[in-house]
Amino acid sequence: MGYSDREYMQPDYQSGPPRMPGPFEGAPISKWLLIINVTILFLQILLTGPGERLQESAFYKFGSFTIQDGIYGFQVWRLITFQFLHAGFGHLFANCLGLLFFGPHIERWMTSRAYLTFYLLCGVAGALFYTLLFFLPGFFDNYTPAVQMVGASAGLFGILAAFYFIAPDARILLFFIIPLKMRTFAIGYLIIESLAVISNWHNAGGSAGHLGGAIFGFAVLKFPPLKEFVINLSRIGTGKARRGNRKIRDATVVRESNRSPLELSKEVDRILDKISAQGIQSLTKQEKEILDKARR
Repeated sequence: MGYSDREYMQPDYQSGPPRMPGPFEGAPISKWLLIINVTILFLQILLTGPGERLQESAFYKFGSFTIQDGIYGFQVWRLITFQFLHAGFGHLFANCLGLLFFGPHIERWMTSRAYLTFYLLCGVAGALFYTLLFFLPGFFDNYTPAVQMVGASAGLFGILAAFYFIAPDARILLFFIIPLKMRTFAIGYLIIESLAVISNWHNAGGSAGHLGGAIFGFAVLKFPPLKEFVINLSRIGTGKARRGNRKIRDATVVRESNRSPLELSKEVDRILDKISAQGIQSLTKQEKEILDKARR
C-alpha cells in the first residue's frame, strides 16, 4: 500500500494526453468481482431445479456459510464461497452498485493483490463476527446453526470502512440525489446496522456480517501490524520479499521536506490523483521532486 506499489510509480508507467480514467482503469479486480458475482447468480438461476428456490439450489447447499457446516463441519471454504452467492437480483444489484462506486478507488489506493486479499478477509471477518454473536446470549435467539449467510455485503462494508478512513470528507450522493459526506454516510449506516443486530430486526445476521466486515476493514488501515499482515498475505506466491527499510526511507523524505507523515501522504495522494486525471505531463517541477523523493 506504499507509494512505490502504485501504478503511477512504476517505471513503465506511460503518460498520455489529459483524459478522465475509465471506471476500472487500474482496478482489474473490481471489474472481475462484478463479472463473477453476476455470472454466478445467473448460474444459480439456470441450475435451480423446477419448483426449487435459490436457497435450495446446489450452489447454496455447498457454498453458503452456515455455522452448522462452516464451523461445526469445518467446511472452511464456505468462508470464501458465500461471498459470491446472492439471494436474488435486488441483493446482487445493491452489492454490485457499492462495489462499482467504491471498489476501484480502494483498489487503486492499495494495489490489486492487496485489495483482493483485503476484500476477501473482510468477508471472512463478517461471517466470523456473526458466528461470535450467535454464541452470545441475547443475540439471534430465533436463529439456528443452519441459517444461511450469502452475499458480498461483508466485503463491501470493509471497502466502505476503508473509503471512510482515507477520505472521510469526500462527498457522495445518497440515492443519487442527497449529497452527504462519507463520514455522515458511514456513521449513519453503522448506527442502523448496530440497531438491526441489537433489536434482532429482519436480517439481523446479515447486519452482523456487515458490522464484522466494517470493523475489520477499518482495523486493517488503523493498525500497522494488521495492515502489514494483509500486504504480506497478498504477496504470497509472488516472490516479493517484505521491504523492511521502507519506514527509514519515508522518514528521510519527511525530514527533507519538513512535512509530517500525514501531510506527506496527503500530498502524494493528491499528486497521484492529478496524474490519473490529467497525465504526468501536468505536474509542476515541485510535484515531480516530491514524487521522486517518495519513491527513493
